[in-house]
Order: sequence, then structure tokens, then C-alpha cells
Amino acid sequence: MKPNRILLLIITLLAILALAIDIPTFPVNINVGKFHYNGKIGHLNINLNLGGAKIQKNFNTVLGLDLKGGSEIVLQADMSKIAPSDRAQALDSARSVIENRINLYGISEPTIYTEVTGNIYKIIVDLAGVKDLNQAKSLIGQTAKLEFYTLRPGLSSPTTASDLISAGITGADLTGATITYQQNSTTPSIQLLFKSEGLTKFSNIAKANVNRPVYIVLDGQVISNPVINSDLAGGVVSNPVIEGNFTLDQAKQIVTQLDAGALPVPVSIIQESTVSATLGESSVKASLIAGLIGILIVLLFMLWNYRILGIFADLALLIYALIAFAVFKTIPITLTLAGIAGFILSIGMAVDANILIFERTKEELRKGKNIRPAIDLGFKRAWPSIRDSNISSLITTAILYAFGTSVIRGFALTLAIGVLVSMFTAVVVTRTILFNFMNLFKERILHLV
Repeated sequence: MKPNRILLLIITLLAILALAIDIPTFPVNINVGKFHYNGKIGHLNINLNLGGAKIQKNFNTVLGLDLKGGSEIVLQADMSKIAPSDRAQALDSARSVIENRINLYGISEPTIYTEVTGNIYKIIVDLAGVKDLNQAKSLIGQTAKLEFYTLRPGLSSPTTASDLISAGITGADLTGATITYQQNSTTPSIQLLFKSEGLTKFSNIAKANVNRPVYIVLDGQVISNPVINSDLAGGVVSNPVIEGNFTLDQAKQIVTQLDAGALPVPVSIIQESTVSATLGESSVKASLIAGLIGILIVLLFMLWNYRILGIFADLALLIYALIAFAVFKTIPITLTLAGIAGFILSIGMAVDANILIFERTKEELRKGKNIRPAIDLGFKRAWPSIRDSNISSLITTAILYAFGTSVIRGFALTLAIGVLVSMFTAVVVTRTILFNFMNLFKERILHLV
């Protein structure tokens, strides 16, 4: 294999980009002559405007509740009145409603997810920074309340809440909603799916409000005020469509909210707890120290055992750590103590691959092979073992993620990402660096035999 300087350049640029993503924000105060800067550096953000399309990305480190502190509430959904085929949708709808309600209060980075174990359906709510459990419970509230309102006669828009009149239609009158597109239109519309009795109610309201808005209210918040633009004088409307300047994401969100109203799921709190910020901060420090010590020991071991090859392996390991953490921040992955443990474990697995490659290389050198073919054969003969062991690890992480609790899932996810990145760094990064620089260290590599 010939040195591939283009691939080496790509790897270098990738490492620099990962480093830019990984560097945390820290304050600086620079005073050099007439130049003064007092602010923050680090923390890469992307804010682009490409032909009207805006691309915004913040590479924040998202810490879990056990690291940041806050409140956790576990709710169990009562699915006794929900058909088995609708339970997954009902649970996701309830989660969406709770998330939207919490977002109204401006809580930073709430983590809300579902767990299903047998016939037990749970919604876990992690509220970083919220220390008062009563406040947290008040944010979650009860099952979503969906209502329809019309304007008082003679008004074109409401000025106060009293200007709206209840239409007598609620989420109980719906079976659901779906996204549709009107003829010659690229803007999504929302088709309401009513029960027969609800359809009669809506038709009567629509007939009396042609070319006037109907207000759809979820938990006291207007989510849509579509204008009834069809001539309904001829009779009952089948599955009416509401239109507006919806983006596809907005339409999906409204459909989910309407589904939540149509599929109310009673929930009850079965567990509640708080984590202090002090405990979270100490956990972060302890995790960082443990991770740094572990990486340092691995780096020293590789240097002591493989000398020059160890330098290449250590460089690849550092690039691995930069890329893996950048992936965590880009997705982003919510880091918990278990997730950090998975990341640290994947570092050891990344080194395993290099050890297999180097030991195979030493075997070829002992057989009298020249350096280039020995290293090439070392990679080729180590690859099946590296591939099979990593696939086995990925299968295990998939099982843990599919059937584990939230803590186990965090561990499985970071470990799986770490394994995938380690395969790239071991086979591509280490190989590229080695073949580009081994001519400088031929004699020292031979001393390993």
C-alpha cells in the first residue's frame, strides 16, 4: 500500500473539526495594545442562510439529570381503555403533549422519553435545573384537553378570551388526524378524522362559519385557527381539512397534538426524585478524572509495549476520542454516568484493535517479511478478528438498547457509537498514519521483533 497523503489530509481536517466541536466555552479577557476582547471563545456554532434555507446548529454538551441536577418524574399510562394497536401511538401522543406543555415554561433541555416493559407503559420526565418537585408536577399536569371555538358574530378576530364561543367539540369527538396536500398546493394541510357524532357537530359549526376561522385550542393554547373555506351548505362534510401556512414540521406537530386529544391517556405518578446540582457537579468531575486517568494509562501502556508503533496507536486513540465526543455533541447524545462509562469502555476496545494489528505485524516481521508487506499483512489478518468482535459488541448493545431501562440504554448507545468510531480509527486512521510515516522509523520498528 502506497502512502495516501490525501486521506491523511482528510483525517487531519476531520480531527481539527472534531476538536473545534469538542472545545468547551470559556471566558477570556485579552488586552494587547489597542486590541481589547472580553468575552467567550470556544464552542462551535453553525448559522448559515443558503438561498432562504436556514441552517442552525449548536454543539452543546447535553448532560443527563444525574450530572446536572434537577427533578425526575416517572408516570405510568393507563392503557386499559386503549386498543392494543393504538397504545404505542397513544403513549407517544401523551409524551408529545407533556413535552409541549413543559416547553411553554422555557425549561432548558428537558428530556422526556417513553419506556414499555410488557404491559407497563411509562413516560419518564427529566427536568434539569428544576429542584421543586411540586413545580415539576404542575408543569406536567393532566391529560391534554382539546377544544374547538368560534368567534362571536360580527367579529373578525378576537381581542379578549370572551370573544370566543365554545363549539361544543373536544378531542373526544376525534379519532385522529392526518397530513394531506390540497390539489396544486405544496403546503401541507391537516385532515381531521371525526367520529360520526363529532362529524355532525363540526358540520353544523362549519355551515355557520363559512370563510370564518375556527380556533383549535389545546390546553388553553391556540394551536391553529383555520378558516372554513368550503361551501358546506349542501350537507355533512366528510373528514374536513384545515389549511394554514404550515411547514411540514408544524403540521406533524399539530397532528400529534390532535392525536393526543383524540387518544387521552390517563397518567399517574409512580416515582419522583430530585438530584442536587452539587452531586451532579461532583459526578462530572469524578467521571472526567476517571476518564483521563484511564486514557493516560492506556497511552503509556501502548508506548511501553510497542514503542514507535505505540506512538501511532496513541495518536489514533486521541483522534478517536475527539471524533467520538464530537459525534455525541452533534447528534446530540444526553450524557449520563452510564453513558460516560460506555464511552470509557469503548476506548479500551479501540486499543484492542491496534494490539491485534501490531501483534500480527510482529509475527510477519519474525517470519522475515519486509516492513511494508508485514504491516499490510498485519492489518489484513487482524481485520476478521476486529470485525467479528466489534459486530458481537454491536449486537449486544442493540439488545441492551431494545430491552434495557433508560440507564442501560445510555450505556448501550455511547458504547455502540464508540465501537463504530473505533473500527474507523483502527483500520483507517492508524493504517493511514502508519503507511505515511513508517519510512522515518523503519529501523526502530524492526527492534520490536
